[in-house]
Amino acid sequence: MKRLLFTVLACITLFSCTKTNKEWQQFETIELGKITPIGFAFVANNIWIADGDHNQLVEVDEKGEILNTAVGFERPMHIDSKDGVLYIPEYGSDQIIKYGNGKRDILSLSDSLDAPAGVAVFNQEIAIADFYNHRIVYFDGQKWFSFGKEGKIKGELYYPTDVQILTDKIVVADAYNNRIQIFDKSGNSLKIIGEEEKMNAATGLYADDSEIWITDFENDRVLVFDHDGNVQQIITQGLSKPTEILKVGKMVYIANYKGKNFSTFKQK
Repeated sequence: MKRLLFTVLACITLFSCTKTNKEWQQFETIELGKITPIGFAFVANNIWIADGDHNQLVEVDEKGEILNTAVGFERPMHIDSKDGVLYIPEYGSDQIIKYGNGKRDILSLSDSLDAPAGVAVFNQEIAIADFYNHRIVYFDGQKWFSFGKEGKIKGELYYPTDVQILTDKIVVADAYNNRIQIFDKSGNSLKIIGEEEKMNAATGLYADDSEIWITDFENDRVLVFDHDGNVQQIITQGLSKPTEILKVGKMVYIANYKGKNFSTFKQK
């Protein structure tokens, strides 16, 4: 009996020590007026929003007050930033625009795109979700190459919409396969996450070394996974057709396309 009791207490102690993840709770909703957010990025503590419906980028502060507007983009999608420069996938023009200090440049590529939906930058690396070509176009710091093709099995993609580069892997929102797919930096598929969660349009993602967040667009929710594919939390509060996630410090920002706002979350 003593041995059994010791075993039970040991298991409880182990669980309490290893169960360190705290749930995220909605903090506030920031209304954006007529802006329909698809993607966003932080630059100098402000938020740049890709408003694809109005072919513009809008800079707002943390309270949603408009600071700057840049027009004339052709359906900007899931943007990223590095060193104060925005990288903008133009779904309508099949190119990536670099935008900083009011200046626009076209990113030079060795291949053509067909409706780029997302871009990620990390050190000298760049990855692009090439929507209609069902692939990722990737610059590893020295050369461009691509991986993925249309399909549903491991290693194949079906309309990828967003991408993020980590230290040793590339995470893809495999949108209409309704899943996340993780690749190494040679383009080999390592893991599929989320297929059993019955997502409907897995469109926008955020990943760090501990978690992967994905927007389940049609189901009005966001799912949080660890890198083994275990669900850590399912968020539904305050979401209305979520399209993008960004984690900055201790705050998470989720863009709501239909709601024309973004919701902020903190850990309990």
